[in-house]
Amino acid sequence: MKLQSLFRQFVSSSAPSEQDQEPTYKELDSRLIKSTRYDFDSQHLYIRFHDGREMVYCRVTPYAYNAFLNAESFSNHFYSFIHMRYLKYPLM
Repeated sequence: MKLQSLFRQFVSSSAPSEQDQEPTYKELDSRLIKSTRYDFDSQHLYIRFHDGREMVYCRVTPYAYNAFLNAESFSNHFYSFIHMRYLKYPLM
């Protein structure tokens, strides 16, 4: 019995699940924003800044995220359409 439980622990811990994997961020060419990612299920937009902060913006539609990614200036679009329009909180 002990050998089987040890084997199960080894197998379950050696294969990373989807939940254990680090989310993938998209690097941006911006002086303000370092990278971003979007969670379609929760509609959360995660933004990492060059100064080390990371913010989560809630209830951002996929359309709004797509518009952000296709903007000529990520910083200008961020300040005009995201920063003050969505509920946000810092990520620790």
